Amino acid sequence: MSNIEQKPITRALVNPSFQEISDYFGYDSTKYVPEIAALLQQWTDQGYVEVYQTIQDREYGMIKSSELNSKGVLSPYYIGLYHARLVEGEHDPLVVVKFYEDEIQYHTESATEAVDMRFMIDHEDFFGTASVKRDPAALREMWLEVKGKIDEGDPS
Repeated sequence: MSNIEQKPITRALVNPSFQEISDYFGYDSTKYVPEIAALLQQWTDQGYVEVYQTIQDREYGMIKSSELNSKGVLSPYYIGLYHARLVEGEHDPLVVVKFYEDEIQYHTESATEAVDMRFMIDHEDFFGTASVKRDPAALREMWLEVKGKIDEGDPS
């Protein structure tokens, strides 16, 4: 049984810090402009973003909550964050997205949040390598580094 949620959105945006933070994590966002545009267009055309929970339900364009890793370990620093695969059929890069209250209502009166594409990152930098996952202090340090970059993209 699939458990896919549709989160209505007012609009889909690229965060002003997207390029800078993606560069920090080793991705030149200018090389992915068609993929970024396609994902934003899909979400905009739908007027919602689909959130999946299990790998069996995953399809291109869907997002997954980033708060729990594949083993069910909670990252308190990633609460409210989601990720999606940017390139269809590829494992990396991921795009990290966040929802925020939006005063502008483009699609429906039921949508109150915009989806904000924050940056590109790979799985290991976002969730940790096997050795980092076994080391709670290293895992926390990695989470704090990523959380710092997420906070840079938050509106003032």
